[in-house]
Amino acid sequence: MFSPVRIAWLFVGAYCILSAFAHSESRNPLLYLSLVENPDIRTPSHRVNALSTFDLTFDIHQPQQRVKLTLEPNHDIIPEGAKIEYLDADGQVRQTEFIDRTTVKAFKGYAWLQGNGGDWVNMGWARIVVRRDGVKPLFEGAFTIMHDHHHIQLRSNYMQTKHEFDPLVEESDDECMVMFRDSDIDQRKSELKRSEDDGPHCPADDLIFNTQPEHPVYSNILRRNEGYWGSMSLNSLLGKRQIDTGTGGKTGNSAGVNLKSTIGDTTGCPGTRKVALVGVATDCTYTGSFNSTESARQNVIAAINSASELYEKTFNITLGLHTLTVSESNCPGSPPASAPWNTPCSNNITIQDRLNTFSAWRGTKADDSNAYWTLLTTCNTGSAVGLAWLGQACVADAQSSSGETVSGANVVARTSTEWQVIA
Repeated sequence: MFSPVRIAWLFVGAYCILSAFAHSESRNPLLYLSLVENPDIRTPSHRVNALSTFDLTFDIHQPQQRVKLTLEPNHDIIPEGAKIEYLDADGQVRQTEFIDRTTVKAFKGYAWLQGNGGDWVNMGWARIVVRRDGVKPLFEGAFTIMHDHHHIQLRSNYMQTKHEFDPLVEESDDECMVMFRDSDIDQRKSELKRSEDDGPHCPADDLIFNTQPEHPVYSNILRRNEGYWGSMSLNSLLGKRQIDTGTGGKTGNSAGVNLKSTIGDTTGCPGTRKVALVGVATDCTYTGSFNSTESARQNVIAAINSASELYEKTFNITLGLHTLTVSESNCPGSPPASAPWNTPCSNNITIQDRLNTFSAWRGTKADDSNAYWTLLTTCNTGSAVGLAWLGQACVADAQSSSGETVSGANVVARTSTEWQVIA
């Protein structure tokens, strides 16, 4: 197991997809959906615990493909000292409990397909959280076959996050699982007419901080017509680490002032694989979208478990859920002063507003050892379901300039592919 350290969690810009509907989710409708059939935990008792290493098999495509996941514990997902804070209606912590690692059945491994001759062929990676073991197991997560992401959800979660034109899944006496692939998402443009001003738009472009010409990440984007952050240097992507105190404080962020001195310094960031401690807060809308706070907790762990795969493979950084702050499911009449980001969805509050408010709150927690904080909500703005400041990994303090408050924080709205937005 790797020691948790205060390092960067990269979250670059916003996750924006052009959609035909102002209220739509982050993606277009699915053209195809498969049930997960004949699931089998390949242990003598069909039981597993948090420390088990095992194979998990199941069928997809009615059932034309036999899949095997070879899994081992993700020891990094819950670091030592990880805790859950439950907020009351006034935004104050009413209860704190430490997360027992032995209760979290989060696994990582590889995906295999069975060939016609019965041989298994390694096809990609897998990240799974077991919801129920036994002879009728339930699990959620993601795996890849030929670089095509396959998403597994419980039927109940799928129905809560589906696009309005996604296929329906009939109710049954027991919970079941569904699977869809990135390649199942309709890539055709909408036939609905749009005005000239209603073109593709990303709210990240409305953030002054993100579009300053001297910003190293933004300037790289401008210089690469077909480039993406993966082709940029790590120096440009990483913000100044939290413990740098060149101006006397733990900032590393000037929010628009002398950016070149505060962004791009990776001193202290990892050259070998490390664990980035992260904090996650759920607002009232997110908590209320689940039937219990326990279900919300499980969903957050599953999302972080899957998102961590991208960081581990790309940057040698794995994510550890260090702090989970859970709001009550009933939204307050007005945002509490101690948790001003906890407010219901409103046309008067955009995802940019939530990012500014949450970033200011994150700045009050500069000594919590978390590399980043994410606010989970159900409140998107148009087709935008995620927003972040460019290059602000490892920035703990909040700085304000030009009406924006910048810190190491982001906002993610709940969708059926939530882990991809987080990643």
